[in-house]
Amino acid sequence: MTDVIEVEGREYRVTESSVALEIENSRGEILTIGRPVKSSRHDTSLIRTRSGPTLSTPGSEYTQHDYFVRRSGAAQREAGFHYELARFLGWDLPRVTRTDGSEGSLYLECLFPYFFVEQKHGWSGVQARIPTYLGIQDVSKRSAEFILALDAMDMVLEVQRVESAISLIEADWKGVERGISDVASRAGIIVRGIPKKPNASWRREDIVGLEVDSGSGWTSLDDEIDRLARDLDSQQVRPVTSIGEAASEIEDALSQNQDKVTQLSFVLTSAIEDSEQANKQRRSLELRIEALEEDLRKHKDALLLQRLGSPDSLGTSYESCPTCGQSLPDGFEITDYPLTIEDNIAHLEKELSTFRSMALDAARAAEVSQARVYRLREELEDLRSVIRSQKDALISPNSLPDAAALADRVRLEAKVNALRAIRDAIESSIDELDSLAATWRRNRESLTALRGKELTASDDAKIRSLRTSLVSQLEAYGFRSLVPHSVDISKKTYRPIHEGFDLGFDLSASDMIRVIWAYLFSFMEVSREYGGNHPQVLIFDEPRQQEAARPSFQQLLSRAAMNGAAGSQIIFATSEEEEDLASMLAGLPHRIRSIPRGEKLIKPRTA
Repeated sequence: MTDVIEVEGREYRVTESSVALEIENSRGEILTIGRPVKSSRHDTSLIRTRSGPTLSTPGSEYTQHDYFVRRSGAAQREAGFHYELARFLGWDLPRVTRTDGSEGSLYLECLFPYFFVEQKHGWSGVQARIPTYLGIQDVSKRSAEFILALDAMDMVLEVQRVESAISLIEADWKGVERGISDVASRAGIIVRGIPKKPNASWRREDIVGLEVDSGSGWTSLDDEIDRLARDLDSQQVRPVTSIGEAASEIEDALSQNQDKVTQLSFVLTSAIEDSEQANKQRRSLELRIEALEEDLRKHKDALLLQRLGSPDSLGTSYESCPTCGQSLPDGFEITDYPLTIEDNIAHLEKELSTFRSMALDAARAAEVSQARVYRLREELEDLRSVIRSQKDALISPNSLPDAAALADRVRLEAKVNALRAIRDAIESSIDELDSLAATWRRNRESLTALRGKELTASDDAKIRSLRTSLVSQLEAYGFRSLVPHSVDISKKTYRPIHEGFDLGFDLSASDMIRVIWAYLFSFMEVSREYGGNHPQVLIFDEPRQQEAARPSFQQLLSRAAMNGAAGSQIIFATSEEEEDLASMLAGLPHRIRSIPRGEKLIKPRTA
């Protein structure tokens, strides 16, 4: 349909080609769907529909709509054909989890392998054409649940919603925790006891508290605010003296403060060095953890290969000591396996646990060091500001009030107010964490309860019916690789199994074809019986694969006729001899469209 076509022995070049299909839904609505195969005017991703039987009743005026396929949004947006087709079929396609953790629709491509088997690849196995490229987790399971309308699908969707809610809570927690850390670090405050993400045991009262460096060590922020507030109260009750009266006190205080600045500068320099050393230690431990994780991975791979029968060793050529990381001089040798691989793995896992604990301690030490540096810088800046005020006071007229004392009161009051504001902000954020933690625990409890639920009675009945239909067909089709009654349906995958394993390589090729027949008809029948989402259309392209025995094929035709009489539509495309086909169809309700040998179903368009 794209290049050339042979008609009556002559080849014609294809200039324009298209396909059209007329479908009817359960509400009696008819839709004619057209798509170009080769066209100079339209892209092949364009789908044109008419709301009526254009093929069976041409000439009438029908409303036309255009849609797109093979583009992003074809299943989600109103201009997408798959969105329109799902609406026309009456399907509310569920949201399912992708392999990357995100959510997306259960696309039509995932469902149609249950309704149509094409000749080239479709007969290679049960659900051979289920698409995995869409990145949907357990795609065949989700498709089966939708087609059979299992309650398990609702539970899965509820689990997904709860998991999504938990992820959002954890993301919110991380944001609030990071905000608390940022606010606290800028104020030189350490917040202890808040985990990086919520857990079942965390409670507000478990928080160690807010601490600040008071100059004589770390103390509670509440205690520091109370101490500063008392200092402020004591200053406010003292009358402000004139500069002349307080000159000697100002000079003494200035001298003391200048000495303090010198001492504090040395302390700050030392604190900065400690902070840099703490950060260096933290980075060093992180690098060591990365190296240990890589070493552990290699050892686990080596153990796997060894268990699989590989004689190869790990083959590590050490250029540095695997324990301390120091470079090894030429001539030094280290045995790859002073212990067994299992012993090395156990040793590495213990090392990793130790180093991770050390890394946590180093991170906390770096945080404390950084907060101390901030507080020292703030204190040094306050001292310098006091010194400037005292110097200004000493050169002011003696009759003026002591401006240095007034400035000290203002600074102290501002400091108390700032610390109170920071404490209130942090406390408010911790209140938010309390709320998030409570919601997180409720969702985790709901998730545990949902995951502990068994299949509902309705789902059990559907799966039993699925197995009954499958086994009865396998018996009728002459299935011989196993005893048909030993075949079951997995309640986890909804696929045919034997002794807990999927049916596969232990079957003959012809019996695999019989399993595919039976499996797909079972879905149609159970869905029809229990009101599922199967469209009650089943199309087989050359169903008599692997030269399946004539009696088996005749039983398949009989099963198809039975389903057709129940209201389903079964379409077979086969190259069977017409005379043989007619004898097998004798007495069965059917409609046959025969194409004589040498003729093509596809023909040039006539004017």
